[in-house]
Amino acid sequence: MKMTQDELKKRLVDYVNLKFEIRKEMRYEDVGDYFGNKIISFDMKDPIVNNSIMLHEFIEYTLIKSAGIPVSMIDDFDTKPETQDIHPEEYALYSKFHNMANRVEAQFIKNLGLDWKAHNKIINTTPVEVAMRKIESELHKENPSEEKLEDSREIIEEVFKK
Repeated sequence: MKMTQDELKKRLVDYVNLKFEIRKEMRYEDVGDYFGNKIISFDMKDPIVNNSIMLHEFIEYTLIKSAGIPVSMIDDFDTKPETQDIHPEEYALYSKFHNMANRVEAQFIKNLGLDWKAHNKIINTTPVEVAMRKIESELHKENPSEEKLEDSREIIEEVFKK
């Protein structure tokens, strides 16, 4: 079935409003994320690593959108493994797109004369600060930091607006 122009436009990334951000805390334990018009990297304290994460997430996001897979489904695949069996076709596409993004990211790292395995180890072992956990731990303190609560609250509110 052929899609209308409007249906096709919904599957494109809005490059005019697309934003890239580096954050000190994330929605869940992953170094990269995307939703709305944002591509996000956890602050890895290394511009090469942050660039590679942004590249990976941009490719994955563009392919996910073009396939008509909602970001909320990708979030479920990442956080609720049981949803992979509920949507096997979409999960197969997501896995394919993720692997494609990994190959491009690996080439980017190799182009810079760096070791992909060492880079990948950094990506997979860096502890990620998760906004919800930060709020929880802060609320258990006798004198919670208003600033830390406010920073995390903004991220969590943004998630619920999407």
